[in-house]
Formats: sequence, structure tokens, C-alpha cells
Amino acid sequence: MNVDQSTTTRDEVTAMPNGWYPKEPRRDAERPDGADGASHPAVPVRGHHKVHGPEVLQIDCFGVYVARASMLQRLECHLLGDRLDRTLAAGVAPETDVLLALRAQRLACTTSRRELARSLQRILDAAAEPPHGLNPHASMAILSRVTTYRTDLELLVDHLLAPVPLPARGVALVRMLLRDGTGPLYRYESRADLGAMVRRVTAALDPGADWPA
Repeated sequence: MNVDQSTTTRDEVTAMPNGWYPKEPRRDAERPDGADGASHPAVPVRGHHKVHGPEVLQIDCFGVYVARASMLQRLECHLLGDRLDRTLAAGVAPETDVLLALRAQRLACTTSRRELARSLQRILDAAAEPPHGLNPHASMAILSRVTTYRTDLELLVDHLLAPVPLPARGVALVRMLLRDGTGPLYRYESRADLGAMVRRVTAALDPGADWPA
């Protein structure tokens, strides 16, 4: 009986010790391009996930448009925070520069406003406590002045916690008030009127303070 030696069954091939396995025709579903004779397995094509930065509104001589802040600009905004705060507090419109607009977004957000309100409230609570050497907040501010202008400072806290959008300029002024170690809140030598300063900052937090007249 003659046996065709060129014919090899699948089971016989599987049992070969060298692990060789004959190539089978590929199904079209496995070929991303449908070409015949492709020898590489199909690889699913992954979508391109692009990370986009925050969008900010800008105004220039060409009109109004939306710009997207880059990672470098976000880093610059973080490193130049104090300088940008002073610029915003001086009344420069955030829409004139990407860094200013990005800083304005961060200042006016609810988280930033609550942090500033908590800082003011801690000073108010320290001023309300009986004086003693263990008060951790006694060195933060001149508590006698805080007591004198307590009503104005409480109104400032209420404005920060109001559930309405606030101008970034006003929030920047609050932050500068709390961080100015040479101002009347921290220095006896300062001749500035703390009450007038707090009232001016509170007025700048009015939602319509930056609207054109």
C-alpha cells in the first residue's frame, strides 16, 4: 500500500519536538489592510490621546478668541504667582495676556476663595481668644487692629464665600493683604489705614466692579 509521504496531518505536526507549525492562511479580519500574504498579526490601532491645557479668553487688536495654555505657561503661572497677582491687583485686564488669564482663573476658583476666607477667619478667631503666650496666631497679625476692624473683616469673609463669580482683581487684592508682611495687618509701624484698605478690597470683590461704566 502506497502512502503519500508529503501529506502530514495536523496532529503529527503538533507533536513535532522543534515546535514548528505550518502557517495557515490569515483571515481577512486579522489583516488591518486586507492585503494577501501578510505575515504579522493584526494590531489594534490606538487612538491618539492628546492632553489639552485649560482654555482662556483673550482680547487683542484682532478681536476676541480662545487660547489654550501650554504646560510651560502653566508652570510660569505657578512660579510667577506673586508678580501676576500684583499686575491683576493694579487693574490690568486678564484677557490681555495668557498668563494673567490663567492666574485669574486660579484665583477666582472656589478653592482659592475658600482658602483665603479660612486664613482671614483664623485671624479673627485668634483675635477673639483671651491673650496668652501659646496663641499660635498671635504672631501672624496685630490682633488689636483685627479687633478694631472686625466687622469689616467679617464682611470680607462673607464676600469671599458668596456663591457668585468674583473679579480676579478683588481676590488678588485679598491675597496681597494677607501676604504683605509690611502692611498694617502685620506691622505696627505701618501708617496705612487697615479699615479703609479692607473696605477697598471688599468693594473690589463686587461682581460688577470690573464692568465698564
